[in-house]
Amino acid sequence: MKIMLVRDRNVLNNNWLIYFANLLTESGHEVIIACDTYSKFGKLAPNLALDEKVRIINLNAKTDSGIKNIYRKIRSKLIPAWFRFKKLIKAEKPDVIVCYFPVDLCNVTRFQNHGIPIIQMVHGRPCLVTKKLIKKLWYSKSCVRQIDTWQVLLESYKEDVDKRFEPKNIVSIANPVKQYSDDEIVDLSDEKKCIIYIARIEKNIKRPHLLVEAFEKVAKDFPDWRVEIWGMRKYPDYDKEIEDFITTHGLENQVKLMGYADNVEEIYRHADMQAFPSKGEGFSLALADAMSLGLPEIGFKDAYSVNEVIKDGHNGYLVKDVDEFAKRLGELMANKELRIRLGKNAHEDMKAYAPEKIIAKWNELFGALVPPPHA
Repeated sequence: MKIMLVRDRNVLNNNWLIYFANLLTESGHEVIIACDTYSKFGKLAPNLALDEKVRIINLNAKTDSGIKNIYRKIRSKLIPAWFRFKKLIKAEKPDVIVCYFPVDLCNVTRFQNHGIPIIQMVHGRPCLVTKKLIKKLWYSKSCVRQIDTWQVLLESYKEDVDKRFEPKNIVSIANPVKQYSDDEIVDLSDEKKCIIYIARIEKNIKRPHLLVEAFEKVAKDFPDWRVEIWGMRKYPDYDKEIEDFITTHGLENQVKLMGYADNVEEIYRHADMQAFPSKGEGFSLALADAMSLGLPEIGFKDAYSVNEVIKDGHNGYLVKDVDEFAKRLGELMANKELRIRLGKNAHEDMKAYAPEKIIAKWNELFGALVPPPHA
């Protein structure tokens, strides 16, 4: 089956997209990644490798010709992308089109009636991801009507797809999570005395300051423990807010903002647990990957998605506020056997998201949308 994946920007440095395209190719599909982006194509991240069978078609890519580049830059401003996608779809004739963002849907449906089944991915909580579509529903409704299936990340998100979209079909397919054998997981019997959090350093959703505030409440009882917060730093004022708190409370030797890193698995392996104070996630791979490696987690009870992946008292803890967060941090830091037990449960729970199980669900969906010729 020929699958066209459509994403409008930062194509090559999207770990998930590359991984998904590779898994579909390994499953026997012909995969095309299609985009129309002059300046936001991205570069393949050092730790990624795209299967050589996957084709990438950038309809407005820069060339080696300066004159062509001027033309393409002007064209990207004056001629809408749907015009070029219409030609591409007619030429390639994919069996299924999978749209990454709502804007991708508009690019493959605007003034088009090709009849090819369309799957709209929702990489997050639907009410947050599709809010722009709602605002523009008056002129995007013709595009939305061409969606055959909405794909959401969790079963609970099905009810979150706005009824104004009149969805024909909604399926729940989570992100695939890398798997590890029992002897490959983190050795929690070897204490590193390190708590990690991997997320961009951002205040409103990721909220690393809540971890720092919680740790401060118990830090004096665990002077040989440290907290490492890893992730992209884009907000200097917020960085300073956290660093000022660290300095004011004398935590300079215990709490660090580490910045961005490619070697994520290595970071997991030098930790004893991950604290995850996010307000909510779509389906966080930073959370799931750490659990697959056998790290216990702490998150908030009201954090959507986080409160479904973390099962309180089984593979980690869910807390109501910073005080309870601090209490659970202290309990885990003080009890190696508890960390080991919760970590083993986390490792087992992530087997439900094994890539082969997730791709099997995608293949089932593709088969339902495009029955074999003899059916």
